[in-house]
Amino acid sequence: MYGGNYMDIIILNDNKLNLKYTGKELSPLWAFKTFGTRKDSIVAFIGEMEVSKDNMKDLADVKKESNIDYPIKSEKAINFIVEHFDTNNIKVAYLRQRLLVMMAKEVLNDFGVKVRREGDDLYIGDRKLSVSIASSGLVSHKIHLGLNVSSKGPGHVKVVGLEEFLNENEIKEVMKKIAHKYVGEVERIERDIRKTLPIL
Repeated sequence: MYGGNYMDIIILNDNKLNLKYTGKELSPLWAFKTFGTRKDSIVAFIGEMEVSKDNMKDLADVKKESNIDYPIKSEKAINFIVEHFDTNNIKVAYLRQRLLVMMAKEVLNDFGVKVRREGDDLYIGDRKLSVSIASSGLVSHKIHLGLNVSSKGPGHVKVVGLEEFLNENEIKEVMKKIAHKYVGEVERIERDIRKTLPIL
């Protein structure tokens, strides 16, 4: 665990807890219950993604994929789970989600993986690299970003995995750099807020 002034970074390089992303991790205080952090946090791990319709937050996707038991599925993916306690404003949650997605794109481009962004989705060519959602609750808002490592997905979507372009060590480094880049930006924003005079 790396503790910043405002956010904790929890990176599980080996995922000895055998975590997988099921959608339940978007429940409030999941990082506190699992790792003991009381700050805003980003948790990063490589593991399976398997989200049932019951645990999906995007109602449009639920309606579109109502005949599929597990619409979000990947044998292996980098998973980022973010929680902020300063507001439960859903618009702020989506703005921060876009910030995380754009930073993931920047880091991947730095590693020579040419990625394009459409909203909160990342693509390589015509194949989908990522899934992401933002949501809010009573005490916080949460973000999940998953980047496919494996190219084996749910079957109804053309997916691409980072294992086609990067080796295992590079994939772990990508995960680490995205997490640190996001937290670094959040910390800089917090410092800027505290040095700026209000408009009177």
